[in-house]
Amino acid sequence: MLLEVAPPDAEVDPLGLATVLSLGFPLGSRTVYRGVLRANPGARARSTDGELISTGVEPRWTAPPVSANALLELCIEAIRRAIAGVGAKDSPNVALSGGRDSRLIYLGLRSIGVRPRSILTVGSARESPDAHVARALARRHGDPIEHVCGARFDARQERWRHVHQNLESLEHSWFLALALRARALGGPITDGIGAGVLSTGSLMHPDAVPLWKRGALDELADWTIGHAGGTTPEFRAAVRLVGIPLASDDEVRAELVSTLRDLARYPNPLGAFSLLHWTRRGISASAFGLLPSERVVAPLFDEELVSSLLAMDLERAMARDWREVVLERLDQTGIPYADSLMRKPRLRLGSWLGSRAWSRFESECGPDWRPMFDACRSPAGGRRSFSRSALGLLRTLTAR
Repeated sequence: MLLEVAPPDAEVDPLGLATVLSLGFPLGSRTVYRGVLRANPGARARSTDGELISTGVEPRWTAPPVSANALLELCIEAIRRAIAGVGAKDSPNVALSGGRDSRLIYLGLRSIGVRPRSILTVGSARESPDAHVARALARRHGDPIEHVCGARFDARQERWRHVHQNLESLEHSWFLALALRARALGGPITDGIGAGVLSTGSLMHPDAVPLWKRGALDELADWTIGHAGGTTPEFRAAVRLVGIPLASDDEVRAELVSTLRDLARYPNPLGAFSLLHWTRRGISASAFGLLPSERVVAPLFDEELVSSLLAMDLERAMARDWREVVLERLDQTGIPYADSLMRKPRLRLGSWLGSRAWSRFESECGPDWRPMFDACRSPAGGRRSFSRSALGLLRTLTAR
């Protein structure tokens, strides 16, 4: 079943929960509840009653694009189908960061004569490289842009987003603010999640690939957990200390090894890992689960496009990011990507207010949860934002 509201009597699956806390996302069809399975990749649920509009399928590979022009055509047709799929009478809002996926979709839309109702990006151009790039692109093409304020921590909002994301994801910071604004605006919105990971997924890394090639799956699993967007071992130990049922790190490692072994049948197994597991959090169907799927334009999860790109073997996928091949034909701006710009963090008013809200949240959780909050503050490693997200997820899970 597609999990949006868990059955009242659902029991926690210790391995499912431990996987989410270790990696930042679940593996395969497993969820944080026993007996509740995730829908297939690309499944779409009706927002009014949760019924599946499309059951989705596990992507299969067909034949890789034979040329750069063929790849461009695949992308453009995927964008056409995605626009038609939401039955949009109005132009979509375009979520635009400083990366490649959203730029490809934006310029692809313009190439078929679709101008955005508005470009939505998070933060000011002065504070955020993503917003800086988005503003430069909007100005170059004469399109309206709205800079959305980042969503600061709010305990009720945190619970809302975890429920709508089916307790599947520890990542949220960039899209949460956009999703909230898109809900207020109405109409369709673009989502760039999908086949980009076939060239740039977390395991398409110079350290990870040799481990795969020599069959060192235990080492690769350790590397994956160590570099994932999850919590630290110290945090997970604190979770067990307060009595929340959680499988051991060794059990998570074994589950991950089994998952990696099953990917050997794919031409690009490491890219397939990110496509079939990381992107499977309901995101490609429903913009991080925070918007009705019937309003989401997600062309990079188009079945025909994905099937063709999935046919590229590991070596070809690593040799050249397929998105850059397409963008060479769509993008004549010369505007750099955000990852090449220097980030200058600043403490904003929203950060201060969010810190106060976080302190109130800690007080509400009570002294029994203090070990987890202490682990969250620890400099032992990991990204604090993921541990904070994990605390929100655990509170949502245990407060039913």
